Amino acid sequence: MTNSSSAHGNASRIAAGAGNVVASRYAASLIDVAMPAGALEAVQNDIISLESTLNQSHDLKAFVESPVYGADRQLAAIRDIAQKCRFHQITINFLCVLAENRRLKELEMIIGAFHREIAKRMGQMDAFVKTAHPLTAQQEENLARMLAEKTGKTVRLYVEIDQELLGGMVVTIGSQMIDDSLKSKLARLKQTMVTNSNSNQNASLKEVG
Repeated sequence: MTNSSSAHGNASRIAAGAGNVVASRYAASLIDVAMPAGALEAVQNDIISLESTLNQSHDLKAFVESPVYGADRQLAAIRDIAQKCRFHQITINFLCVLAENRRLKELEMIIGAFHREIAKRMGQMDAFVKTAHPLTAQQEENLARMLAEKTGKTVRLYVEIDQELLGGMVVTIGSQMIDDSLKSKLARLKQTMVTNSNSNQNASLKEVG
């Protein structure tokens, strides 16, 4: 059974910091603390709520990412926000640790790493889809099912519209890219033509020599 979750425009945020080792370690540590405490669902809801707040508030995003504000000020502010949002104490403690370690600037990457680690532990995989045109619900379901059969895992789709694609779509699962875009096909065709042209020129030079 596939779990297709369309999140137009959110793909880049979910994928943020995919190669960031520090973000992955912080995310894994949060999960490792929350799971034995039976608080994973509450913490996950907190992270989703925090992510939504960051996406909606440019001021908050600028505040946590700016190196101008001192650790004490960021610590006080993030604790106040977490308490007002009634986050679980584990989430509050985690955010305070980030502030103390001057890691709030990487909060977006840590949130992305958190989502990926949760999916990994639940036997899920996230597939990031770029397409020139919106997909219907049926198309998303069919694509998720096809990818699930290919990977042997439950697949969640994150769809992003990219009008620069001339046709088809680009699907990325982990480090693997499945490219079915016309633009890429044209680029490959152009490269082939250039390669063949160079080969012909080299052959002509050999004949002349």
